[in-house]
Amino acid sequence: MTANQSNGRPVMRLRYLVPYSLIFFFVPILTFIIGRWVDQLFQLPSFPPFPFNVFFGVGIMLIGAAIGIKATRQLRYTGKGLPWGALDEEAKTKFLVTKGIYSHTRNPVVLGYMLLPLGMGFLFHSLGMAILFPAVILLIMIIRIKKWEEPDLEKRFGEKYLEYKHKTPFLLPRIRPVLIGFFTRRRTKPESKDSSTPS
Repeated sequence: MTANQSNGRPVMRLRYLVPYSLIFFFVPILTFIIGRWVDQLFQLPSFPPFPFNVFFGVGIMLIGAAIGIKATRQLRYTGKGLPWGALDEEAKTKFLVTKGIYSHTRNPVVLGYMLLPLGMGFLFHSLGMAILFPAVILLIMIIRIKKWEEPDLEKRFGEKYLEYKHKTPFLLPRIRPVLIGFFTRRRTKPESKDSSTPS
């Protein structure tokens, strides 16, 4: 795939896109296998009961996927970057994204990643899947973000990022602003027209 040179979108190179996509194939398999092993090892109870496992499991997975897709689209169309910017200099965001889903959490992609195994755990009555993998993902991402990503963003965007960091939660959105935004939603300009400060 090639970049649209007129709007500055980054090139989606196959050497990064393919491994990134395979995450969504191999991680669920590992989640299932290791989660079941943890359940048996610690004799964890089957939870939640049917049919709540289906409602909660599928619902949480869909929410996680929706958050991840929306966040990735915002990075590409508004920030002119991609989630694997740490691996590819050309995929780094050129604009700081602070609108939309990024106004509620600084790391919506991570939040989406965590909700997928959590949903799987509920769906398969597995506390091992629901607890172990979200915790592991969160630990790995906190180390990566705090050690590399946030210092890089502070260097590139300066005071604008520090102000955004101060007022926006690291991961979990504040419930009240989300609910207010949901019930008082009004028409806004397209995200692609949001004003941003280039690096």
